[in-house]
This record gives sequence, structure tokens and C-alpha cells, in this order.
Amino acid sequence: MRGYIEVTVKDRFGNIVQKGRHEMRSFVNNLLKMIEGFMLCGGSTQSVTITLPTGSSKSTYVCWYASGGRSHGGGTPLAAKAADNDDTYGIIVGSGETPVTLNDYSVESKIVHGSGSGQLDYSPVTVEDLGLDTIVTPPVYRIRLIRTFTNHTPSTITISEVAIYARSYWKDSAGVAADDKFMIMRDVLSPPYNVPSGGIATVVIDVEVEVE
Repeated sequence: MRGYIEVTVKDRFGNIVQKGRHEMRSFVNNLLKMIEGFMLCGGSTQSVTITLPTGSSKSTYVCWYASGGRSHGGGTPLAAKAADNDDTYGIIVGSGETPVTLNDYSVESKIVHGSGSGQLDYSPVTVEDLGLDTIVTPPVYRIRLIRTFTNHTPSTITISEVAIYARSYWKDSAGVAADDKFMIMRDVLSPPYNVPSGGIATVVIDVEVEVE
């Protein structure tokens, strides 16, 4: 499994002022824990421990199960299709430059949603199933995530890191819900991208799996 990040920056007039494509190599430990959780489905222990953006640990579930009189549903274990203005999950951008490590759990310096100083307006996340590409050798299966970020401030805002935060939502039999957002991928971009006042940055992430 691998991925690619493409960033396109346009000015207020729609002119492309910066564009680049980067290989994504930085899926982090939280994703591995969620894959482990899928493999545990049907067993006696089905929770896995992830690290939230605050740095605290949390047990979460990725499959339905019944145990000890409780029923848990992992209906959205790895959701990424965040709504408009929602900067808690989906594609997240930041201005940090610290190199990625496997145990990263948040962007170094998140650029939050908004129109105030240092903020970008987050659009909805689009998730596309591009299917199997047999033109390349070996064939690859692709999923694409897209999000745009608009600069409504009078100053240029620099994007130097891109991440994917997932959402895990489930309820117990008493109706008590857990709604966790956690990072599964982070990359530091070189060179960084400068979004001018009134400009728009479009981030496209392609996740690929080779099919031999």
C-alpha cells in the first residue's frame, strides 16, 4: 500500500501559482492498530488502543460484537468524508516541518477552519473509488480523497504538512456513543505551499494497493 499527494494552489483569479506531487510514505501507527482491530473481529478481545490528537490513549472498536451483555457497533471505524467546515477529520493541513515518525498522532501545527488570521476555510471531503487500474504494471486499486482550502484572510498562509484524520463512531447497548477522531497518515511537504489571500489550495490524496 502506498499513496501520492497532489497539491494545486490557485490565486484569487483562478491562475495556478504552485503545483506539485509527492509520494506518501507516512501511514502511522494508528492505522496499523485499526487494521489489527479488523483482524480481531470474531475473537474474544476486539478493541484496539489508538492515540488521540491530544496524546491520550483510547480503546475503540471496528466491528460489531456481543460480549458480556453489551453490543458495540463499529459502523464508521475509518470514516474520512468530513462535512463542510469540519476540521476534526478528513484531510487536515498544517504548518509544521518536523519529520514524520511512526508514532505521530497529530499534525505539528494544525491550520484550523475559519477566516481569521492563520486560518483556512475547509470544504467537504470527497471520497472517490477509482477502481482497478490495469493499464499500469502491476495493476493498482485506487481510492481518492479531495479537499479544498480557501484563504479568506489578507495574508499568505503556508501549508507544509498534510494528514488524514479518521473518525470512529460506535454505541454500546445502553446507547452511549464514542466518537473518536485520530490521525492515520501525516506527510511533510517539501517545498511547502503558499496560499495567497483569496487563493485556494486543492489537496488530492490517492491511496493505492498493488495487485500482483
